[in-house]
Amino acid sequence: MYLRSMLAAACAVTLAACGGSGGNLYLGGQVYGLAKDGLILRNGSEDLAVAAGSSSFYFTNLIKTDDRYAITIAQQPKGAVCTLENGSGKASSYSVTTAIVSCVTNTYPLTGSITGLTANKLTLVIGNNSTSPLAGATSYTFPAIADGAAYNISILTNPTGQTCRFQGSTSADGHDIVGTMGSAATTAATLACTPN
Repeated sequence: MYLRSMLAAACAVTLAACGGSGGNLYLGGQVYGLAKDGLILRNGSEDLAVAAGSSSFYFTNLIKTDDRYAITIAQQPKGAVCTLENGSGKASSYSVTTAIVSCVTNTYPLTGSITGLTANKLTLVIGNNSTSPLAGATSYTFPAIADGAAYNISILTNPTGQTCRFQGSTSADGHDIVGTMGSAATTAATLACTPN
């Protein structure tokens, strides 16, 4: 009997240390697509910061059977928009993990100037994204680059009879330019093309 009392007391202390007020159920859910810091979720008076890259979240305060919960987004991450599903309800006798937070990072156009382009077959790439400005074009555009993403624009193919180089490139052949996408439309390096 004495041992049982000690175990019960130890369990109560453990639950209290976890932030619960007599509860023994976790409240949380899944996170998808969170690439930016700054997301804050709220349930009642408790705020929970969720770090970039997280795939799940759990509030510190435990809840009890029949407790009502209402998770909301108290603050959006900078440069992204998150939505919440299954955020409210009434707890049964099991931990609640059905909330879903889905986030999409804002995207903006990345553009740059072109000089001297007199032929076709120029192809620029960023990862799997490509663009092929035609002869006479004075600019290039990648329409949707994620806020804060590091980018590396490369020349996949030069135009017929010409060689193009990025001004300010640190690569030996001038075929690459690196940078970081801003939180709005961003201008990248000028591409200069000359006859072979």
